[in-house]
Amino acid sequence: MDTLYFQLFMPEIQVTNKPMEANVTEESNVKASAPQGDDADKKDDKVLIKKWGKEAIDVGYTVLPKALLQGQARLKINATDLAVLIHLIEHWWRPGEMPWPKKARIAERLAVTPKTVQRSIARLEAEKLLKRVDRFQNGRRISNEYDLLPLVERIKSISLDMAQAKEEADQAKRKAVRPGARKRTKATV
Repeated sequence: MDTLYFQLFMPEIQVTNKPMEANVTEESNVKASAPQGDDADKKDDKVLIKKWGKEAIDVGYTVLPKALLQGQARLKINATDLAVLIHLIEHWWRPGEMPWPKKARIAERLAVTPKTVQRSIARLEAEKLLKRVDRFQNGRRISNEYDLLPLVERIKSISLDMAQAKEEADQAKRKAVRPGARKRTKATV
């Protein structure tokens, strides 16, 4: 997946050629911190530190599109599915590298069984929000890779609808306060 795609459709994901500090664990490809270097990044970090505290931000953070949270019902996913999806996203730092955490690790973090995570992943796949990709090492099956690009497309659609609704509301508000706008009257029965 190229950088331009993410700049257009997922601007909240910072794509950079600068190296990132890696905190790779055996079960996942987690990165400890977002790309650093730009003044904007530093400004964002300062805001996050004011909100969450330095200790929390130093451990790392995950960026989520607002449309994912506000569009949960439209995506037809329940709270457990959303939590699993957020954990998958938490393991996804580079556009061309999809996440591959173990279901057992996600289950442990969510205090549910691995079977519950497996069912959520199956529902997410049925809703066409992700694709499971088998991974093998030395001929043995290891944790799946999760292609989240279908989710990106769905979020893009929701985001465009949200932006359109906001623009229509802004236009209606501007029209209502313009000089010469018709005065609203109560409907009579």
